Amino acid sequence: MLSLRKQWPFWISGVFVGVAEIMNYLALGRPIGLTTGLVEMTSAAERTVARVTGAPGMDWWSRAYDPNVHWIIIGVLIGAWLVARAEKESRGWVKYPVRELVLSFIGGFVFSFGTRLAHGCTTHHFLGGISSMSTASLLYLTTILPAGFATFYLMAKLNIGHVFKGQENRSTADYGCANGGKMALDGLACEASRDYRPNRDWLRVSVIIIMFLFFMNAIVGSFLYGTDDGLYGWAYSLKTIGWGLIIWFLLIGIVAGFGMAKTGFGTECAFLTPEISTGLNHKEGFFEKQWHIPASTRFLFRSMSPFTAMFIEIFMLWVAIYIGWQFFDVRLPLGMNPTWVLLLGAACQGFGSVAMIGCEIRTYMRLGLGYMTAVVAFPGFLLGYLPYTLYQDFWENLAHDTTITKIKHVPDIFGYDPAVQAVAGLTYGLLIAALVVWAVRRGMKLTGFSLKELASTNNDELAIKYYTRPGGRETGAREVAADKVPMSGAAGEGAVS
Repeated sequence: MLSLRKQWPFWISGVFVGVAEIMNYLALGRPIGLTTGLVEMTSAAERTVARVTGAPGMDWWSRAYDPNVHWIIIGVLIGAWLVARAEKESRGWVKYPVRELVLSFIGGFVFSFGTRLAHGCTTHHFLGGISSMSTASLLYLTTILPAGFATFYLMAKLNIGHVFKGQENRSTADYGCANGGKMALDGLACEASRDYRPNRDWLRVSVIIIMFLFFMNAIVGSFLYGTDDGLYGWAYSLKTIGWGLIIWFLLIGIVAGFGMAKTGFGTECAFLTPEISTGLNHKEGFFEKQWHIPASTRFLFRSMSPFTAMFIEIFMLWVAIYIGWQFFDVRLPLGMNPTWVLLLGAACQGFGSVAMIGCEIRTYMRLGLGYMTAVVAFPGFLLGYLPYTLYQDFWENLAHDTTITKIKHVPDIFGYDPAVQAVAGLTYGLLIAALVVWAVRRGMKLTGFSLKELASTNNDELAIKYYTRPGGRETGAREVAADKVPMSGAAGEGAVS
């Protein structure tokens, strides 16, 4: 039985995000896009500041993007906030090391810049692009993954690998603090945050006030402006689309935000899962003792849950897109020419998403839950657009001159005969379904848990069960002898000083 007061099994988030994506596809004929919406809201804030200060020539962001409001982002924040209320736990209680907060800010800046170069964030390319059979999104994978893994390694070398968690649940941190052993790294958050008072953190309070004003400005502006005012970017203002579509877009964000917040869903960890799970299967002691990756995260990768949830979403949206394409003559969305500039943007996003412990949509979810890493990443997001907006022509010309291929969708590789394209698209979808089955079976093998256990229990509860169950951790997975450290209290073997 799913409880609103507890976290949910990871795969459910794939269903929630898949439903949200399909809702957006039905409304707009394309998957969810986020990062352009944020820079448009930044443009709206800039216009307001220019009016208030009497500086009409101020156009750092608005020279490239017209003002707008992005209701889905606001919905994601609301959905995650509802989860925090239902679970009675804001993640603002965590005191992160200063170097991680600095890395999160830099990560937000670099990630944001990368979204402009790649013409979309991980939500665009992973959640939407792969479902749309976009060649640009598939090539995007080849660069973002090694960049993400390199950043994962950087965090380990900075001795902050223990902060990389799907969710920072207080109950798990308290358990690790009290029991130590293999869960000791999970308990470091509890120890570090013992005397932390988030409401007295001036940085946190200041940024939250700025964020509140930022979003309220966009919402209020949607009541005041529309396309008939000559502000053509206000395509989703109340005056333009009315309450019906606004509520629909808010619901899309709420569904996605709620599902992600109940699990910790994110794109960056999903695509690192197969590689890291391979290393965990043989060298968990390396990831634990040298990289200081906490037990809940090691189990998350071992269970293949992020990868499974991701491809459940990808398959659901692919079904909707394939039906629209084949039976309703809807063009395949997200067609763009892959370029070397896009790959540079992917590398930036690989660094940024891991550095701030979340891709863009996951960062909005984490904002709604109150994570300090997301709070400090937010101003980095806004500033990160500037290297692109100030020199937009340069980057657009460079992208045009560095085209890799003009084939925009996988079925186009096999020609333009409708029957051949239909078979190619169907085969592509079957491969996605096969990846879901493979991930589930691999997760069962590596953890020793049954399908029912993996499907009905949240990650942290399974992690505790995995590291404390009778008979040791060898069940279902090979372990190295040096990695068999017993649970022995907070100061026992396996505890980290």
